[in-house]
Amino acid sequence: MLIDTGVTIAYKCTSCGSFDFFDVSMFTLLYKSDFVLPCRCRESGISIKKEGEKSFLLVIPCIGCGNKHTYLFTRKNILSGQLLSFNCPETDIQICFIGKDEAVRRKVDYLEKEFDELINAYGYESYFSNTQVMFDTLNHIHDIALKNNLYCECGSEDIELILLSDCVFLRCAKCNGSIRLAAAKNEDLKKILGEDQIVISMNRDGLRPGKIEKPVL
Repeated sequence: MLIDTGVTIAYKCTSCGSFDFFDVSMFTLLYKSDFVLPCRCRESGISIKKEGEKSFLLVIPCIGCGNKHTYLFTRKNILSGQLLSFNCPETDIQICFIGKDEAVRRKVDYLEKEFDELINAYGYESYFSNTQVMFDTLNHIHDIALKNNLYCECGSEDIELILLSDCVFLRCAKCNGSIRLAAAKNEDLKKILGEDQIVISMNRDGLRPGKIEKPVL
């Protein structure tokens, strides 16, 4: 029988403002005395330190109040499979979660949906299914393109980008080959962050793809 010993930690960065996700092995927690988990923007991060044999200290720079907060959690908390939530004591903003991957990502999706609904309530149009996931997806695609790792099988690097409500549509300007990258949930973001290149399949018959949803201008 396979036993999943991994946990996911989601941290809301004080610098870029987005949630970053870390996959941490239980063995890392148990046998490393302390370690740091930096956000992908490299401007902030959290640290975890063993406290005795069964407890851990979690230090989080807080986006809510600007201070650092220290929290205590135990090995029992992790092994129980419960979702741990850490709030800023001054603003009550939820700034970090630890638990099983699916539960953590579902919680962050819920928070970001609430954020979009709040924007709508104040009269702003929310076009994307998940605004933060879309922005983080675009940032990663941009990083891939900067490394010249975004191209079409036909050899062209002239790629058109169109934003739809729940995905990013990439199309080769030369052969009209295309690809859709889902960007609606944190599970979608997890998949794209695991890619270091994007290769568009060439449209061998040369036909332009059918009509798609009107892009965001």
